[in-house]
Amino acid sequence: MRKAFAQATSARHASLREIPLVAYAEEAPIIRRYWRTVLNTRLTRTADLVVPDLRGVLTAVRAGAGASVLPTYLCAKELAAGEVVLLADPEVPPLNTIYLATRADTGSRSPAVAVRGRLLQRLPARPNR
Repeated sequence: MRKAFAQATSARHASLREIPLVAYAEEAPIIRRYWRTVLNTRLTRTADLVVPDLRGVLTAVRAGAGASVLPTYLCAKELAAGEVVLLADPEVPPLNTIYLATRADTGSRSPAVAVRGRLLQRLPARPNR
């Protein structure tokens, strides 16, 4: 079973090599994370087109400039309309960890404290580490 998965991953990786990549930064952090997590290999190429805004990346992909990795919330409407398509649908998609940082002395009425409270309300319960 492991060998079949490796062959399928290699074939998918080879076919993706032919598609131009569109990223929001030269380092292509979202694409690199996706490549590492889903394809189980390092991305060894650079983006063919860099657009410094995820909405611009989506616009470029919709216009046929290439492929990218985008958050679902950003392209859900375009996916539903068939304007963009999934090249892969991993069982467990890569995580995109977001950190909220603020000064320790901001006080309880700080907007950052309010944002943190709302985020914690919406997140599923997690065991403490």
